[in-house]
Amino acid sequence: MIVAAGTTVVDSGLVDLVAATFEETHPGIQVSVVAQPTRLALELGRDGAADLTITHAPQQEAQYVAEGLASVAVTVFTSRFVLLGPPELKPRFQGRTLPEVLKSIHADGITFVSRGDGSGTHDKEMAQWQEAGLDPRGEPWYLVTGQGMGPTLLIADQTRGVTLAEYGAYLAAREIITIVDLEVEALGLDNPYTAMVSASSAQQKAAETFLEWLTSAEGRAAIEAANAELFGETVYQP
Repeated sequence: MIVAAGTTVVDSGLVDLVAATFEETHPGIQVSVVAQPTRLALELGRDGAADLTITHAPQQEAQYVAEGLASVAVTVFTSRFVLLGPPELKPRFQGRTLPEVLKSIHADGITFVSRGDGSGTHDKEMAQWQEAGLDPRGEPWYLVTGQGMGPTLLIADQTRGVTLAEYGAYLAAREIITIVDLEVEALGLDNPYTAMVSASSAQQKAAETFLEWLTSAEGRAAIEAANAELFGETVYQP
């Protein structure tokens, strides 16, 4: 069966590790993980090219369900978003809300690197700009990568820019980048992941088995174990 998952949760290593644990106890099911931003992951589910999707864009997911494209939809774990940037910006932005920080970035023309790829991360970023009452698109300091979380983190690091990132993906890249968590106020930066079985899946029973396992005591224990192995802390709360 094919799982199309957000690049954040694939880049962090979590989905592959959890899927490997599932395969150990379900030898008749092989899980192939494909990393895609939410928009493209849901397109794969819509077409039946993915049997299960794991995404983190509530509005896109609600529309997907409303169109009858998911036979089952369940929140499987939650992480959080963080704002990253050069260490020298941390004293200035630490503890402030993200919309307040975005107003400062906009006013001062500080480089901001956006995924701009239809991902859950990009959805969250644009919602925060909207809350700040601003539209950064077209500004010379606003860079759009059109790429996944990993490449976007590298570009933000190379440009000494600021970017919104999923915490697990940041931790996975932390040793190769110099931008840091600016520790803005966490209010509104929660990041739930929803798993949905595609109504068009040719492997629907296998997908449902995997989803049932993810939400079982055994699956939650596997998620906790993966957190411990990858990060030494619970980044993705079952």
